[in-house]
Amino acid sequence: MQKIILLIAIILASPVIFCADEFKPYEIKAGISYYSNEYSTNNGLSELGEEKNLEEVYQNYNYYEAIFDEQGNIVTFKAYKQGVIEFSETYSYDNNGRPIKKVIKNADGSTFVETF
Repeated sequence: MQKIILLIAIILASPVIFCADEFKPYEIKAGISYYSNEYSTNNGLSELGEEKNLEEVYQNYNYYEAIFDEQGNIVTFKAYKQGVIEFSETYSYDNNGRPIKKVIKNADGSTFVETF
């Protein structure tokens, strides 16, 4: 009986273990805002953490928003601190979906451009 319970626990935990690095929502709709209370950076691109609804993240001190395009690439990323945009990033991609440019706008209005 204990072996059966252990097997069931392993099966139930496997999606969490094998999908730990997956940050995108299961179904991405272009132009829709997705939110999380965490994010990471991978090769200069900000990636949203586990998706949550706005009501869940709004009560946090810091939260993050991402908007995707039709190919599933983040085109806009915003970081909020107490409901105010701390910084935003806008990404441009080539025809193959590779990032080519990132425009960063800080809360003070300063803007920086990075190329990939």
